[in-house]
Amino acid sequence: RKTLVAGLMTGLARLRNVRRPDRNSDVLRDLDGIGLVIGRNDKLHERTPGHERMQNNPLIKMENMGLGNFGILSTIPNLAEELMLRLEPHYGSTHREREEYKAEAASFVAFRTLEAYASPREMAKALLAPSAAERFGMAYDIMARHREELYEWTKTLSDDLADCGEECGDLW
Repeated sequence: RKTLVAGLMTGLARLRNVRRPDRNSDVLRDLDGIGLVIGRNDKLHERTPGHERMQNNPLIKMENMGLGNFGILSTIPNLAEELMLRLEPHYGSTHREREEYKAEAASFVAFRTLEAYASPREMAKALLAPSAAERFGMAYDIMARHREELYEWTKTLSDDLADCGEECGDLW
């Protein structure tokens, strides 16, 4: 998911660079001369197809396209270890030595990384889940859904960039 988000952010930046400096303009500039090769007017060509679809995508309005800030720079196991270190003074050694303790901490961290994307209902359901395994299953389903939405968006953005003459194979 992190790779897709990084590629999407780069792709959106490339798409913005193709647009005229006047942000209110609905036309694109031909910066690389590809319009001449494919037979378009060398000065201006029409707006990128699907631009409205890109701007109205709910993921663009989310923090880091749904990744949030909590888990963007680290992994769930590393964050779970940090959580367990911080909780150590609050739990006795018998509680910390249980087999489920690490899984419980990691499952709560997994949902913390999803808080920018998951619905409040999904977050509440996760907090009420009786087991870490059930919480992990819910987290996996939400992460898979998020990944699929990001992947679908990469297809749209790839098509829009290709229409502008931009190559985007290096983005994802």
